[in-house]
Amino acid sequence: MHELKKFYLLLLSAIIIAGSIFTVQVIKAKKITITPTATPILSDGYYNIPIENDEQVLGNPGAPLTVVLFSDFSCSNCKTKYYEISKFVKEHPQDVRLFTKDLPRKNLFYKTNDLPHRSAYCAGKQGKYWQYADILNTQKSISTEADLTKIADELKINTLSWWQCVNSEEAKQKISRTTEFATSLGIDQVPTIYVNNKKINLENDISVTELLSKFIVK
Repeated sequence: MHELKKFYLLLLSAIIIAGSIFTVQVIKAKKITITPTATPILSDGYYNIPIENDEQVLGNPGAPLTVVLFSDFSCSNCKTKYYEISKFVKEHPQDVRLFTKDLPRKNLFYKTNDLPHRSAYCAGKQGKYWQYADILNTQKSISTEADLTKIADELKINTLSWWQCVNSEEAKQKISRTTEFATSLGIDQVPTIYVNNKKINLENDISVTELLSKFIVK
């Protein structure tokens, strides 16, 4: 009986000591503060993004704020960003200008479809790029010749010269140059957005509209 009491006393002492150690560790842990590594909204690096002579511009060509959007017409998030940015530009036409860069996505399971991009480029040849892009970016799926021709008809585009342009080497090379340039920048996903040649980190939960507004506060 005496030995049993001794065992229980030792067990109780061990529990008390273990509890004390645990309490001390908890108190120490509460004092530890972890500061998360903040990823800047805008990149520290400066990217030289050339604007070619045949680029279409939305907004004031001489605006101090330049937005460049690399996107794909088959990308749902690209459509969302395009709508958000173009809406902002239309609301501040003197303060900002928008350029889009066509970047059809590559995929292991299907062939890259640059037809919508070539068709938009050629719509721009007839002064209808932004109207055409607006329609493409509001549709869930437009990729066939018939779909694209229907849009051209709605916008009263000369479909004969437009379609010749779509199938021309000029249009193909235009998209190819953009793709190669995007690769040189290390762009591996769309949408990718640059503001005054600084890349926006879209992993941050930010409003592009709010960010752009800060640039034009007067």
